[in-house]
Amino acid sequence: MSANNSERRDSVRFSGQVSPDDTETLTKTVQEPATVEEVSVRFYAGPRLDLEVVPFVDVGESSQSNRIPLIDFRGKQYVDGDDDYWIFPVSESIERDDTLGVEVRNVDSSNAYDFSVDVVVDRAGGTQRAASSLFDSIRGVF
Repeated sequence: MSANNSERRDSVRFSGQVSPDDTETLTKTVQEPATVEEVSVRFYAGPRLDLEVVPFVDVGESSQSNRIPLIDFRGKQYVDGDDDYWIFPVSESIERDDTLGVEVRNVDSSNAYDFSVDVVVDRAGGTQRAASSLFDSIRGVF
């Protein structure tokens, strides 16, 4: 990765502990247009699939109705695990004042568990970069 490339990329870390039968939601407001490139989810040993993690972006004003999951789920509508580390490639455009976040639900009624989620964001052109990439791929087809 070139120095120029690394200067335009940021990693936003969401981490914490979720109490038994509780849900934690952590967020960060986007300061400039960008593209979410990757989401990694780390489960430490212990939860045995009792933590349900949903990385998301709230488009515009923060509200449940504008929430877009950053991972395209099939089956379960969340990520779970036990002593696992999952990396998901993503390509989701975000705008200034959108909100990046993660919702973590603990369905265990007795134990609290730690989690961490890292979101890699590329500020290089934001949504224009995604459009440019689309046009480049179309040109490659014709």
